[in-house]
Amino acid sequence: MTTDDSRRDIVERGIFRRAVEAAVWAMPAVNFELMREVLASGKSNEFVYWSQLLDWRNQTLTPNPDLIYYMAFFDTHDGPVVVEIPAESEGQALNGSICSLWQVPLEDVGHFGLDQGRGGKYVILPPGYDGSIPEGYIPLVTETFSTYALIRSVLSERTQQALDRGLELCQRIRVYPLAQADNPPPTRSRDLFGDIVDTTIPYDLRFYELLHRVIQDEPWLARDRAFAEILSGIGISRGTPFAPSPERAATLERAVVEAHEWVRNIYENGFEPFFADSQWFFPATQNFAEAQRDGYDVHNQVYPYTDRAVIYHMAFIGIKHLGVGQFYLVDLRDSDGVLFDSAATYRMRVPAGVPVSQYWSVTMYDAGTHGFIQGNTKYSVSSQTSGLVINDDGSVDVYFGPNPPSERAANSIDTGASTRFELMFRFYGVGPEVMKKQWSLSDVERLTS
Repeated sequence: MTTDDSRRDIVERGIFRRAVEAAVWAMPAVNFELMREVLASGKSNEFVYWSQLLDWRNQTLTPNPDLIYYMAFFDTHDGPVVVEIPAESEGQALNGSICSLWQVPLEDVGHFGLDQGRGGKYVILPPGYDGSIPEGYIPLVTETFSTYALIRSVLSERTQQALDRGLELCQRIRVYPLAQADNPPPTRSRDLFGDIVDTTIPYDLRFYELLHRVIQDEPWLARDRAFAEILSGIGISRGTPFAPSPERAATLERAVVEAHEWVRNIYENGFEPFFADSQWFFPATQNFAEAQRDGYDVHNQVYPYTDRAVIYHMAFIGIKHLGVGQFYLVDLRDSDGVLFDSAATYRMRVPAGVPVSQYWSVTMYDAGTHGFIQGNTKYSVSSQTSGLVINDDGSVDVYFGPNPPSERAANSIDTGASTRFELMFRFYGVGPEVMKKQWSLSDVERLTS
């Protein structure tokens, strides 16, 4: 006979399982909603930017400290929205993408995008839109009312003059309703440099609060219908408040921690090396990459939402044509396969002739947060680093560890207050040798215990 206590236990176990699955499925949407809340204060059709290169006060997920970010969140409930990308000039290029709430890329823009650096008027269409589109506009069809643009102004060199030129190019980007295209209003923008912004994902009750906000204004997609029942079972429904009891809140908090541990384990142990016998990997599967590029409903044999959760627990962006404008590899371990220890010193030798047309960089992040190490003043070494020491054969040695000596400061990154760190190698203007694996990165060697 089932007792009241055992019935309650069965119910809570079921809710726990469903809450874990919901958190894995919802990772990119919660990531989006948190970014919109913190960076844009919930506002739409307004750009935010950083007028100087990023520092540790920017606690977003794996940000790039070597260029200018310019981004906005859009709402098409009232009709199509135009994003006008200017033509590049004076050696300054824009690399960017426009994405849905689920971080599906609608199109890449700028130098490696559809406009190929010549500029273009992209019009984001709301779900089900059947109105006319003026000639000369590039239509972007999306499944969600909420979308965003993440645009990078790639510097031609690491100087204040180049930064000023890059910022001026960004400030020529415009956003306005299509209905006002004949007389567009001024584009609003806000400088966030100097502000502390933290969008590292909260693995507590706030995760489900963010998810509850997401589903209030967005259509249920056919592929996600089953999750409507799952969310209802954990107290998240459209049109009703999210108000779990203390006992239910405790169950949900245990569930989101479990979901985080699940995706983190895949991140740390679940990927094949990109290069043979290497520790460097791309943190997504082929199934996910194809679904992102072509659409999840095109590749409907599998729905790789777990793979999607893995990448969006540590990053924020969707790229339509990955491996053209940008490509990224991650390393968590030294050449012996041991996780990086911030108390030790390591060396990475970047081989000569990195196949890029813009620049390369290696950036260090706190392995616990996937953000910059707090309190640090340097986060990366790149081909544009001032004073970079290059070996006689064209290779570059990069050092990671506590208190690097001054004589190799240009080639070093301090592990600072972190316990463990992770590395991301960026290729900007990706040469075909990278994707064909005709050129490869060396592993990171541990020098001290």
